[in-house]
Amino acid sequence: MKATLSIPSIQLPQVPSFSISNEIPTVRVPFLSLLLEPRPLRKWAFIWGFCLYLVFCFGCFFVFEQPRLNHDTFIRFGADSPTYWDGVEYRSQHSQSGSVLVSFTGNLLGPVLIGTIFRTGFAVACFNIVLFFFAVEVACTIPGVNRYRLLFLLAICAETAPALVTLNKEIMVLVSALLFAKYVYSKRRSLILLAAVFAVSVFARWEQIAILLLYLFLSRKGSVFRRKPWMAVFTVIAILTVLYPLIARLPGSQIGAFTQYARGANTIAKLNKIQTDFGFPLVLVPKIIMDIFGELLRPLTFLGEYYLLGYADIHSIFIIPLFSIALITLLVKAYRRGLLNPERPIALLIITYAIVTAVTPFVQPRYYYFNYVLLCLELARYNEGEGRVPEGSQVTAKLA
Repeated sequence: MKATLSIPSIQLPQVPSFSISNEIPTVRVPFLSLLLEPRPLRKWAFIWGFCLYLVFCFGCFFVFEQPRLNHDTFIRFGADSPTYWDGVEYRSQHSQSGSVLVSFTGNLLGPVLIGTIFRTGFAVACFNIVLFFFAVEVACTIPGVNRYRLLFLLAICAETAPALVTLNKEIMVLVSALLFAKYVYSKRRSLILLAAVFAVSVFARWEQIAILLLYLFLSRKGSVFRRKPWMAVFTVIAILTVLYPLIARLPGSQIGAFTQYARGANTIAKLNKIQTDFGFPLVLVPKIIMDIFGELLRPLTFLGEYYLLGYADIHSIFIIPLFSIALITLLVKAYRRGLLNPERPIALLIITYAIVTAVTPFVQPRYYYFNYVLLCLELARYNEGEGRVPEGSQVTAKLA
């Protein structure tokens, strides 16, 4: 019998083929992705240009702000930064229970709390920049927002530089404005996001919370004001026309102190006197113009202040007029593109904010930084080629 030997065949299991590009998920790291993602040369140029802008901001910090913090100079780069740091020092040396940070006439809570936590001006500047990019990142989740255009419009505003590197309220105003815009444009509005907006607004100005609540009331679903936004505008004017004089007549009201010397005083005092006599509709437009133009309306006085102050008050002499120029430019562009129609949700918010701000008895252009940030957002959503804002939510075109 002839035996034959055969080698058994063994079939190895098939090794599955895989593609590395398909198996490894793409993880997008906020901010860091800006330096890693492929993009056209012009966008790279903008990114590095914005990095140089941040270097410029830190240069202003080390040249102007840090020497003032060291009491080597008295140059004022941030608007109220010296006052806030004085508040931080006072609370560190005295009982915290003896100082009031939030009152009817002022709010120091946000800046003093931030200064107390971070202690140094450089740490505060780093914290501000982190907040800035966080707010921009949130805003870029709104449909149609162009990140590069938004950053550019924010950077050309002179008020943004001190907002980034000094102890101030404007950085909180910027964050609250962009977060609230995200809330307005969300298809499913989050109460957590709204609570965050109010929390940040408390750190800025308590009046801002009142304005946001008023806006939410006017734009609520089913409201007649939502269908007829111009009625909402006139209603706000009518309420302030009656409410302001009544408050001014209350015993102990500090509003009367701004109007008691109206006779023979400057323009704003005379307008306040008319406003106290239920004439707010008559002075509304002039006061808005004064808030927007600021020092640009009185060039001779401006030159006189420059002669007296020189470079000692950089914020008043340079930053405020440059801010007014940027604000006027964006207002004109937004108006020409139909972005200030009150039927638009953000436009109604801008108009409401301007009306309520005009009722204050003093001229303060930087209070319009909230509106400037919203204008930046709206123009960043504007489609240059199609001449419209892209549809991205149910409230993009009209409130109704």
